Amino acid sequence: MSNKDHKARILQRQKKQRLQRAIAFGAIVVGVLVLAGFLLKPVLFRADLPAIAGQVIDVAADMGGFDMKLIRVKAGQPVTIRLRSLDNSHHTDGGGKHQWAVDELGQSVIAPPEGTNSITFTPDKPGTYTFYCDICCGGRANPTMQGTLVVEA
Repeated sequence: MSNKDHKARILQRQKKQRLQRAIAFGAIVVGVLVLAGFLLKPVLFRADLPAIAGQVIDVAADMGGFDMKLIRVKAGQPVTIRLRSLDNSHHTDGGGKHQWAVDELGQSVIAPPEGTNSITFTPDKPGTYTFYCDICCGGRANPTMQGTLVVEA
């Protein structure tokens, strides 16, 4: 075998090895992306909550706070607050539960981990009230775990 043939075989073997490495790397990348998509799907694509009668305000809460900081309702009209906890039971602070409470109106509802719960009430006096979660994340002292309920006349 000539020196030229030997170098050609070495180059061919190196090309084959590079191709195998590229295929293996591509397979690993695709696997990681599929796994990431599987893990992120519940976070990015949440199922809509079923419709219920009346004025319903959906509020989601997680360790980052409430998704709504301002809620406006009319005095004398029933309203349902449907609280959804986006956190799972593995959260050490609160076990994934979240609360929506307004002391001045005597209202409080707690959503279980990755679940919902609702409360229906009729605010009778106009005013501005603070709602909060006092279960986790520093409780009502945490500005992300509170918001404003405006009851309009």
